[in-house]
Amino acid sequence: MIKLNRLASAVRSGIKSFISHAYEGATQGRRGQGWVVSSSGPNSALRGSLKSLRDRARQAYRNNPWLERALEKNVVNEVGTGITPMFLSTDDEFNDACDRWWPVWVKQADSEGILSFYGQLAQAARCRRVAGEVFIRIRYRPTAWNLAIPFQLQVIEPDHVPLDLNERRANGNRIISGKEYNKRGQWVAVWMHPEHPQDSPDGMNRPIRISAKEVIHHYLPLRPGQVRGEPDVVQALLRAKTYDSYEDAELVRKETRAPFTGFLKKEYTSDDDWNFDPLSGEPLEDDKAVPEINAQPGTIISGVAGESLTLFDGDNTGQGYSEYQRQQLLAIAAGAKSLHELMTGDWSKINDRIYRAMITEYRREIEMAQEHLCIHQICERVGQWFTDIGVLKGTLPATEYAKNYHDYNKREWSPQRWQHIHPTQDVAAVQKELELDLTSLDAETAKRGKKAADIQRKNTQAKKRQLDLDKEFGLNTLGEDK
Repeated sequence: MIKLNRLASAVRSGIKSFISHAYEGATQGRRGQGWVVSSSGPNSALRGSLKSLRDRARQAYRNNPWLERALEKNVVNEVGTGITPMFLSTDDEFNDACDRWWPVWVKQADSEGILSFYGQLAQAARCRRVAGEVFIRIRYRPTAWNLAIPFQLQVIEPDHVPLDLNERRANGNRIISGKEYNKRGQWVAVWMHPEHPQDSPDGMNRPIRISAKEVIHHYLPLRPGQVRGEPDVVQALLRAKTYDSYEDAELVRKETRAPFTGFLKKEYTSDDDWNFDPLSGEPLEDDKAVPEINAQPGTIISGVAGESLTLFDGDNTGQGYSEYQRQQLLAIAAGAKSLHELMTGDWSKINDRIYRAMITEYRREIEMAQEHLCIHQICERVGQWFTDIGVLKGTLPATEYAKNYHDYNKREWSPQRWQHIHPTQDVAAVQKELELDLTSLDAETAKRGKKAADIQRKNTQAKKRQLDLDKEFGLNTLGEDK
């Protein structure tokens, strides 16, 4: 009986050991000691940390050159000079009207009158990457303002929406971090301070309720159910701060040692040897102190006969310092979702093949942000506002707009085309794709911010103008004899 009990105990111990070590990452042994993690949900995890993360990310963007460059390069590649629409409804007259009025409205889009719509798009993408999120509110305008389409956009920092506003309303709706959801889980409203909380400390800046139909929330929900966004650089913040402090301390060390090139040392034999000015060698008077030295770069502290020279090695930072720097910057760039070469401008260790592999992978991530965030969250919503209000005003002609709503709202958005290191080869590749019907002329020209029909019309007009000039001056024209 005793042996059976021992056997059962051994079996249970073995099963327990097997289960506990099925995943090494979940081990509770020596390697896992001190690894304390929270099991908070997607919103409670951010609620206590987002303000600090946001403030630190903004401070890093203002003062840390590496993170500023990484973030700015991501914004530049994501938005460029703009993401332009192609209107694709079956109504050609409607499409032509949209093509005619869209560029006009783009210049009038900013409620503050400072940026164009594409400039606001870059501002929103920058705010999302630095602060984690941004809100965009539609502002309806009266016809008397004489806008092409009577509405504008207001870009609003996330601080306007309070993180600590969490409650259940009398109608059953739930407010989570300033965003209101109905019983079906649909986002129906946002509670927003009219002014920035840090710019209006008078206590009169209470949040007001704004319908979700009038607001765009631009952010990346990393976890299902996440209602607020986190900055792009959260993984790089602490390392970048520590590295920046270390580099600053190293610069200060070099600066403080730079004025002193060396020191002359003497073997003193008697007490009288101390009574001399170390610069001039003249005897010192009893009532005067040893003079202070205002050393300039290149100064050598002189002494009297019998002194030996010791040179300072102030620039020696140790072996492997450059590799250590590169490793830290690689980690910072990875945490900032960028490439080390784009962040630092150092291309010394790569060739064109490595560049192509790196930049292709980087651009794939940028394209994901363009399609899932910029286009889906902002551009499409703004495009709907544009057509809805344009049709309502009568600027955009549409027959039975409500009945054919989805057809009238067919659009494709084209980000700025990527520049390449072999332009001739890449143009030839596009030409081959056109020949094989793998793309369209409209799509390729839209990537350049142009319309194929406009380019063809202008080129044809230029050819006709050249022929007319040739005939006028009696020159041999194409297809004609002298």
